Amino acid sequence: EAIEFAKKNGAVMVDLKFVDFLGTWQHTSVPLHRLEESSFEDGFGFDGSSLRGFMPIHASDMLIVPDATTAQMDPFMAQPTVSLICNIYDPISRQNYNRDPRYIAKKAEAYLKQTGIGDTCYCGPEAEFFVFDSVRYDVKGHESYYFIDSEEGHWNSGKEGSKGYKVRPKEGYFPVSPIDTLMDLRTQMCMHMEKVGIEIETSHHEVATAGQCEIDMKFDSLVRMADKLMWFKYIVRNTAKHAGKVATFMPKPIFGDNGSGMHVHQ
Repeated sequence: EAIEFAKKNGAVMVDLKFVDFLGTWQHTSVPLHRLEESSFEDGFGFDGSSLRGFMPIHASDMLIVPDATTAQMDPFMAQPTVSLICNIYDPISRQNYNRDPRYIAKKAEAYLKQTGIGDTCYCGPEAEFFVFDSVRYDVKGHESYYFIDSEEGHWNSGKEGSKGYKVRPKEGYFPVSPIDTLMDLRTQMCMHMEKVGIEIETSHHEVATAGQCEIDMKFDSLVRMADKLMWFKYIVRNTAKHAGKVATFMPKPIFGDNGSGMHVHQ
């Protein structure tokens, strides 16, 4: 089905995404003709020693095996590219790799059923983030600094050319345009998310100054929601980049104002 989906959408490349030990999406790509039915059992090889916390150099060979149910068209590639989320396997034993976060989530779901506590764990994360216009930082032998900026930032109220309408600290919750300058950008993010199967419940400005935002997804089961959250972060960051801005999920980028949380409804 994944192969047919790729052909139907004119894909020329297959992007194989997987989660590293610290929870960051990694990827490698192959031409569509390399994706065969056997690929969903045999997988594709990669060097596990080059990823943080995975394997030592003498046991570096590992496999990523695509999950056919996760096929989606990548919204950001110039050439049509189908994206597949993968599980990580040991090439010798052909068993799931015990440090693969996606496998750990699958085990958690299986344990829930085994104990009889429940059949399904539904999760609904609320991932907050900032959208900045500029991020600069440097560390040298004789100096170090970081500098972030946003046209919404209250510190720009006296900047030449300012038209006012700045978000004062802790007053960014739900203001309309022109104070909220990011409505259209968040809408683009929501549209990309809907395209990859994420149902959006709400989108709004958050409490802090300088472009804090929140987009809420409808809850789903643990592994499916984890996959969607990885898509969420990927889409937020890349949509911001295409708009000439930068998005960050850093918990506390601005002193003296609200940070970004990610509480999870269960």
